[in-house]
Amino acid sequence: MSGRVSIVAVIVDTLLARVVAGTYRPGGALPAEASLAEDLRVSRLTVREAIKILVARGVLRSRQGSGTYVVDPDRWTDLAGLLMLERARRDEREVDLALLEVRRMLEVGSAGLAAARRTPDQLDAMGRAIDVLRRAHEHDDVEAAARADLDFHDLLIHAAGNPLVVGTYAPLREELMRARLVTSAHPEVRGHAIEQHERILFALRAGSPDAAKAAMRAHMEQTSNDLLSHSPVIPIPPGPIGAGDDGPPEHRPGPVPPVLPAVPAPPGA
Repeated sequence: MSGRVSIVAVIVDTLLARVVAGTYRPGGALPAEASLAEDLRVSRLTVREAIKILVARGVLRSRQGSGTYVVDPDRWTDLAGLLMLERARRDEREVDLALLEVRRMLEVGSAGLAAARRTPDQLDAMGRAIDVLRRAHEHDDVEAAARADLDFHDLLIHAAGNPLVVGTYAPLREELMRARLVTSAHPEVRGHAIEQHERILFALRAGSPDAAKAAMRAHMEQTSNDLLSHSPVIPIPPGPIGAGDDGPPEHRPGPVPPVLPAVPAPPGA
Protein backbone atom coordinates (compact mmCIF):
# COMPACT_ATOMS: atom_id res chain seq x y z
CA MET A 1 0.00 0.00 0.00
CA SER A 2 1.48 3.33 -1.05
CA GLY A 3 1.87 6.28 1.31
CA ARG A 4 -0.80 8.24 -0.52
CA VAL A 5 -3.33 5.39 -0.40
CA SER A 6 -2.66 4.63 3.27
CA ILE A 7 -3.08 8.28 4.30
CA VAL A 8 -6.33 8.57 2.36
CA ALA A 9 -7.57 5.36 4.01
CA VAL A 10 -6.81 6.81 7.45
CA ILE A 11 -8.77 9.97 6.63
CA VAL A 12 -11.68 7.89 5.28
CA ASP A 13 -11.83 5.97 8.56
CA THR A 14 -11.49 9.19 10.57
CA LEU A 15 -14.36 10.91 8.77
CA LEU A 16 -16.50 7.79 9.01
CA ALA A 17 -15.80 7.53 12.75
CA ARG A 18 -16.84 11.15 13.21
CA VAL A 19 -20.08 10.55 11.34
CA VAL A 20 -20.85 7.52 13.50
CA ALA A 21 -19.92 9.44 16.66
CA GLY A 22 -22.37 12.18 15.71
CA THR A 23 -19.81 14.91 15.11
CA TYR A 24 -21.26 15.30 11.62
CA ARG A 25 -25.03 14.76 11.77
CA PRO A 26 -27.28 13.05 9.19
CA GLY A 27 -28.35 15.65 6.65
CA GLY A 28 -25.76 18.08 7.90
CA ALA A 29 -22.85 19.49 5.95
CA LEU A 30 -19.21 18.60 6.48
CA PRO A 31 -16.80 21.45 7.16
CA ALA A 32 -15.12 22.92 4.10
CA GLU A 33 -12.18 21.05 2.61
CA ALA A 34 -9.72 23.68 3.80
CA SER A 35 -11.02 23.46 7.36
CA LEU A 36 -10.87 19.66 7.36
CA ALA A 37 -7.37 19.68 5.91
CA GLU A 38 -6.17 21.99 8.66
CA ASP A 39 -7.97 19.99 11.35
CA LEU A 40 -6.61 16.64 10.14
CA ARG A 41 -3.18 18.04 9.20
CA VAL A 42 -3.25 16.71 5.67
CA SER A 43 -3.49 18.29 2.26
CA ARG A 44 -6.77 19.38 0.71
CA LEU A 45 -6.16 16.83 -2.04
CA THR A 46 -6.08 14.03 0.54
CA VAL A 47 -9.33 15.27 2.09
CA ARG A 48 -10.93 15.53 -1.35
CA GLU A 49 -9.95 11.94 -2.22
CA ALA A 50 -11.28 10.63 1.10
CA ILE A 51 -14.59 12.43 0.61
CA LYS A 52 -14.91 11.03 -2.91
CA ILE A 53 -14.51 7.51 -1.50
CA LEU A 54 -17.21 8.05 1.11
CA VAL A 55 -19.50 9.56 -1.52
CA ALA A 56 -18.97 6.48 -3.70
CA ARG A 57 -19.75 4.29 -0.68
CA GLY A 58 -23.01 6.15 -0.07
CA VAL A 59 -22.07 7.58 3.33
CA LEU A 60 -21.78 11.14 2.02
CA ARG A 61 -23.34 13.00 -0.89
CA SER A 62 -22.04 16.03 -2.75
CA ARG A 63 -24.15 18.92 -3.97
CA GLN A 64 -22.61 21.01 -6.69
CA GLY A 65 -21.82 24.45 -5.34
CA SER A 66 -23.30 23.63 -1.93
CA GLY A 67 -21.01 21.20 -0.14
CA THR A 68 -20.85 17.63 1.13
CA TYR A 69 -23.58 16.20 3.34
CA VAL A 70 -24.04 13.13 5.54
CA VAL A 71 -26.50 10.60 4.16
CA ASP A 72 -29.08 9.29 6.63
CA PRO A 73 -27.67 6.00 8.01
CA ASP A 74 -30.96 4.25 7.23
CA ARG A 75 -29.97 4.61 3.55
CA TRP A 76 -26.41 3.31 3.90
CA THR A 77 -25.42 0.20 1.98
CA ASP A 78 -21.67 0.29 2.69
CA LEU A 79 -20.72 -2.74 4.79
CA ALA A 80 -17.80 -1.12 6.63
CA GLY A 81 -19.89 1.91 7.50
CA LEU A 82 -22.84 -0.18 8.63
CA LEU A 83 -20.61 -2.34 10.82
CA MET A 84 -19.03 0.69 12.46
CA LEU A 85 -22.50 2.10 13.04
CA GLU A 86 -23.82 -1.15 14.47
CA ARG A 87 -20.85 -1.42 16.82
CA ALA A 88 -21.77 2.01 18.15
CA ARG A 89 -25.36 0.89 18.69
CA ARG A 90 -24.91 -2.69 19.90
CA ASP A 91 -22.31 -4.77 21.68
CA GLU A 92 -19.78 -6.78 19.69
CA ARG A 93 -21.47 -10.10 20.27
CA GLU A 94 -24.77 -8.81 18.91
CA VAL A 95 -22.99 -7.56 15.79
CA ASP A 96 -21.37 -10.97 15.30
CA LEU A 97 -24.76 -12.66 15.66
CA ALA A 98 -26.19 -10.26 13.06
CA LEU A 99 -23.39 -11.25 10.69
CA LEU A 100 -24.21 -14.87 11.37
CA GLU A 101 -27.79 -14.24 10.28
CA VAL A 102 -26.43 -13.01 6.95
CA ARG A 103 -24.20 -16.07 6.69
CA ARG A 104 -27.13 -18.37 7.40
CA MET A 105 -29.17 -16.82 4.60
CA LEU A 106 -26.30 -17.12 2.13
CA GLU A 107 -24.65 -20.37 3.12
CA VAL A 108 -27.60 -22.67 3.71
CA GLY A 109 -28.90 -22.05 0.20
CA SER A 110 -25.39 -22.17 -1.22
CA ALA A 111 -24.82 -25.58 0.36
CA GLY A 112 -27.87 -26.89 -1.48
CA LEU A 113 -26.63 -25.49 -4.78
CA ALA A 114 -23.12 -26.82 -4.16
CA ALA A 115 -24.45 -30.34 -3.58
CA ALA A 116 -25.87 -30.30 -7.09
CA ARG A 117 -23.07 -28.42 -8.83
CA ARG A 118 -19.78 -29.26 -7.06
CA THR A 119 -16.92 -30.79 -9.01
CA PRO A 120 -14.57 -33.53 -7.79
CA ASP A 121 -11.76 -30.97 -7.58
CA GLN A 122 -13.88 -28.70 -5.39
CA LEU A 123 -14.75 -31.58 -3.08
CA ASP A 124 -11.08 -32.48 -2.81
CA ALA A 125 -10.18 -28.86 -2.02
CA MET A 126 -12.77 -28.74 0.76
CA GLY A 127 -11.38 -31.97 2.15
CA ARG A 128 -7.90 -30.46 2.20
CA ALA A 129 -9.21 -27.39 3.98
CA ILE A 130 -10.60 -29.65 6.71
CA ASP A 131 -7.22 -31.39 6.95
CA VAL A 132 -5.47 -28.04 7.37
CA LEU A 133 -7.99 -27.05 10.02
CA ARG A 134 -7.41 -30.32 11.87
CA ARG A 135 -3.62 -29.86 11.86
CA ALA A 136 -3.93 -26.27 13.02
CA HIS A 137 -6.23 -27.43 15.80
CA GLU A 138 -3.74 -30.08 16.91
CA HIS A 139 -0.94 -27.48 17.01
CA ASP A 140 -3.15 -24.85 18.69
CA ASP A 141 -2.48 -22.47 15.80
CA VAL A 142 -5.47 -20.15 16.13
CA GLU A 143 -4.79 -17.97 13.10
CA ALA A 144 -4.20 -20.93 10.78
CA ALA A 145 -7.34 -22.61 12.12
CA ALA A 146 -9.46 -19.52 11.53
CA ARG A 147 -8.08 -19.15 8.01
CA ALA A 148 -8.69 -22.81 7.14
CA ASP A 149 -12.19 -22.59 8.58
CA LEU A 150 -13.07 -19.67 6.31
CA ASP A 151 -11.29 -21.28 3.34
CA PHE A 152 -13.73 -24.19 3.60
CA HIS A 153 -16.67 -21.82 3.46
CA ASP A 154 -15.17 -19.83 0.57
CA LEU A 155 -14.75 -23.05 -1.39
CA LEU A 156 -18.34 -24.04 -0.72
CA ILE A 157 -19.61 -20.64 -1.83
CA HIS A 158 -17.67 -20.98 -5.08
CA ALA A 159 -18.96 -24.54 -5.53
CA ALA A 160 -22.50 -23.13 -5.55
CA GLY A 161 -21.67 -21.94 -9.06
CA ASN A 162 -23.26 -18.50 -8.82
CA PRO A 163 -20.90 -15.51 -9.22
CA LEU A 164 -23.48 -13.20 -7.67
CA VAL A 165 -23.41 -15.21 -4.45
CA VAL A 166 -19.62 -15.09 -4.48
CA GLY A 167 -19.70 -11.30 -4.91
CA THR A 168 -22.20 -10.91 -2.09
CA TYR A 169 -20.22 -13.10 0.30
CA ALA A 170 -16.73 -11.75 -0.41
CA PRO A 171 -17.03 -8.45 1.52
CA LEU A 172 -17.84 -10.41 4.68
CA ARG A 173 -14.50 -12.25 4.72
CA GLU A 174 -12.52 -9.71 6.76
CA GLU A 175 -15.22 -9.41 9.40
CA LEU A 176 -15.70 -13.16 9.61
CA MET A 177 -11.96 -13.62 10.08
CA ARG A 178 -11.97 -11.13 12.93
CA ALA A 179 -14.83 -12.94 14.67
CA ARG A 180 -13.36 -16.38 14.01
CA LEU A 181 -10.03 -15.41 15.56
CA VAL A 182 -11.88 -14.81 18.82
CA THR A 183 -13.87 -18.04 18.90
CA SER A 184 -11.12 -20.23 17.39
CA ALA A 185 -8.95 -19.48 20.41
CA HIS A 186 -11.10 -22.08 22.19
CA PRO A 187 -10.20 -25.71 21.32
CA GLU A 188 -13.77 -26.94 21.70
CA VAL A 189 -14.95 -24.43 19.08
CA ARG A 190 -12.31 -25.66 16.63
CA GLY A 191 -13.43 -29.22 17.33
CA HIS A 192 -17.02 -28.26 16.57
CA ALA A 193 -15.95 -26.69 13.27
CA ILE A 194 -14.06 -29.81 12.18
CA GLU A 195 -17.01 -32.05 12.99
CA GLN A 196 -19.54 -29.80 11.28
CA HIS A 197 -17.40 -29.31 8.18
CA GLU A 198 -17.00 -33.07 7.82
CA ARG A 199 -20.78 -33.51 7.97
CA ILE A 200 -21.29 -30.83 5.34
CA LEU A 201 -18.68 -32.38 3.07
CA PHE A 202 -20.29 -35.82 3.47
CA ALA A 203 -23.62 -34.38 2.28
CA LEU A 204 -21.93 -32.60 -0.62
CA ARG A 205 -20.19 -35.79 -1.70
CA ALA A 206 -23.53 -37.59 -1.55
CA GLY A 207 -24.98 -34.96 -3.89
CA SER A 208 -27.99 -34.33 -1.65
CA PRO A 209 -29.11 -30.67 -1.59
CA ASP A 210 -31.51 -31.28 1.31
CA ALA A 211 -28.86 -33.03 3.40
CA ALA A 212 -26.29 -30.33 2.60
CA LYS A 213 -28.67 -27.55 3.62
CA ALA A 214 -29.56 -29.38 6.82
CA ALA A 215 -25.88 -29.88 7.65
CA MET A 216 -25.08 -26.22 7.01
CA ARG A 217 -28.09 -25.13 9.06
CA ALA A 218 -26.84 -27.24 11.97
CA HIS A 219 -23.38 -25.72 11.56
CA MET A 220 -24.79 -22.19 11.74
CA GLU A 221 -26.71 -23.13 14.89
CA GLN A 222 -23.56 -24.54 16.48
CA THR A 223 -21.64 -21.40 15.50
CA SER A 224 -24.34 -19.28 17.13
CA ASN A 225 -24.01 -21.29 20.33
CA ASP A 226 -20.23 -20.91 20.23
CA LEU A 227 -20.53 -17.15 19.79
CA LEU A 228 -22.88 -16.89 22.75
CA SER A 229 -20.55 -19.00 24.88
CA HIS A 230 -17.20 -17.51 23.93
CA SER A 231 -17.63 -13.97 22.60
CA PRO A 232 -17.19 -11.22 25.21
CA VAL A 233 -19.86 -8.59 25.70
CA ILE A 234 -18.22 -5.22 25.05
CA PRO A 235 -19.99 -2.17 26.51
CA ILE A 236 -21.66 0.17 24.03
CA PRO A 237 -20.16 3.68 23.90
CA PRO A 238 -22.71 6.38 24.68
CA GLY A 239 -24.46 8.60 22.20
CA PRO A 240 -23.81 7.34 18.63
CA ILE A 241 -26.07 8.63 15.91
CA GLY A 242 -29.48 7.09 15.82
CA ALA A 243 -29.20 5.52 19.29
CA GLY A 244 -30.09 6.31 22.86
CA ASP A 245 -33.15 7.59 24.69
CA ASP A 246 -32.31 11.25 25.11
CA GLY A 247 -34.04 12.62 22.06
CA PRO A 248 -33.67 12.43 18.30
CA PRO A 249 -30.13 12.59 16.89
CA GLU A 250 -30.39 16.20 15.75
CA HIS A 251 -31.18 17.32 19.30
CA ARG A 252 -28.60 15.29 21.18
CA PRO A 253 -25.09 16.51 21.92
CA GLY A 254 -22.66 14.28 20.09
CA PRO A 255 -19.79 12.60 21.92
CA VAL A 256 -16.30 13.84 21.39
CA PRO A 257 -14.76 11.64 18.68
CA PRO A 258 -11.66 9.68 19.54
CA VAL A 259 -8.41 11.57 19.28
CA LEU A 260 -6.67 10.40 16.15
CA PRO A 261 -2.97 10.70 15.42
CA ALA A 262 -1.93 13.55 13.20
CA VAL A 263 -1.27 12.47 9.63
CA PRO A 264 1.39 14.55 7.90
CA ALA A 265 0.76 15.57 4.34
CA PRO A 266 3.10 13.82 1.90
CA PRO A 267 5.58 16.05 0.06
CA GLY A 268 4.05 17.69 -2.97
CA ALA A 269 0.48 16.78 -1.97
